[in-house]
Amino acid sequence: MLENISRRVATGRLAYWYEKLKKLAGQDLQSILIIFAADNGISVEYCSTYKPMQSALIVQEHLHGQSPTSKLLKAMEIREIIVDVGLATPVNDVRILNRNVCRGSRNFLQEDALKKEEVTGAIQTGAKLWDEISCSDFDIIAIGEIGISNTLCAAAIASAVSGLHPDLLTGKGSGDSKVIAEKVDIICKGLDLRRPDATNIVDILTRFGGLEIAALTGFISQARKKKTLLMLDGYVTSVAALLASITEPEVVEYLLAPSLSVETGHQFILDKLGLDFLFNMDINYGEGLAAVLGLYLARLITKL
Repeated sequence: MLENISRRVATGRLAYWYEKLKKLAGQDLQSILIIFAADNGISVEYCSTYKPMQSALIVQEHLHGQSPTSKLLKAMEIREIIVDVGLATPVNDVRILNRNVCRGSRNFLQEDALKKEEVTGAIQTGAKLWDEISCSDFDIIAIGEIGISNTLCAAAIASAVSGLHPDLLTGKGSGDSKVIAEKVDIICKGLDLRRPDATNIVDILTRFGGLEIAALTGFISQARKKKTLLMLDGYVTSVAALLASITEPEVVEYLLAPSLSVETGHQFILDKLGLDFLFNMDINYGEGLAAVLGLYLARLITKL
């Protein structure tokens, strides 16, 4: 008894993961990575190193095994499913699950990013995916996203939900530190123009997008019902989890946060969720990379 208590204290957060995995997952840890992909109209404001509305190019890197995430998945013999929920340019590949709601969101400095029916459609797409690909057959599912400028959208959503000033929640995303002030300015203007209802997740997503965040929200919201653990990735998936927790508070029990990213607001969001990260490697990548590293660690932890 005392030996077990000492071991838990010594292993710290590893012990928390061990106990959660033992309670909610099988010993074999059958897993998969699901990535939701979409384009965001706010990307035309050029706050990313990627060209606006070209997320399909990043998807192609995954399909061709060129992304760091894909290389890790191959080494771990884990399958990846990419769901097109809103790419501006279609990717014609049998490995893509085409659930496109519309060809990307709109620039929220000019108009609402999405229509209400597009938001609800994306949320429903995420929720229905559980049965479409038999997600409940897995012990743990890693989730990720591909969407140029979606860290900006996520920061706008976090500001709307929390009421905090965007400079407390906005990082550099795929750009450099020089763009942070510009991103904060965009979000401040967006909040003033769009005036989201902080209590209504559909309204918030209508104002700022994106389709990948909406689909993630719908997917995450089903985790408790399906009794399946989800491995979050970085800032964007954590913001989607926060939205899901507004309507399904107990879903947090089924979430693991592997990493603290360099995004300024990530720690705040994890605190709101009541989740501790396991490691901090200054990952600023997205695309499921931290989530897959989390799967690797989960495999090792179950052997403790």
